[in-house]
Amino acid sequence: MHFDWETSLETGHDDIDAQHRSLFALANELEDALDGDDYDVDTVENAIYGLTDYVVEHFTDEEALMAETHYPGMAAHRSLHEHLTRETMALAARYFNGERVAASKIAPFVAGWLQEHIRGEDVHVAQFLKRTGLT
Repeated sequence: MHFDWETSLETGHDDIDAQHRSLFALANELEDALDGDDYDVDTVENAIYGLTDYVVEHFTDEEALMAETHYPGMAAHRSLHEHLTRETMALAARYFNGERVAASKIAPFVAGWLQEHIRGEDVHVAQFLKRTGLT
């Protein structure tokens, strides 16, 4: 499986879009590490760490931007971020606790969730920022 960045996912905010593209690239790195005959535990684990760490980093950056600009929907948006973080970390924990198949669920979960979240939520943040001229 490959997760393609689509122009329909662009919010119009350069920093947010760049981070979203990076998340898709990290999801693809994990998928690539899981594919093929040469399953390498270190490569898979590094890909999981990279993706989960960047999920947290991205949400921290996005929430800081919302706080700085007084985005009115921040509390609800943060709650959605907390849900994805919790679910992503639960899948990673399952993998690290010996459930190898959990690794194959992380990237599709993150990429699928992000597509829905970007189209349904992040676009509103970017529109707010553009409308108010705050960034």
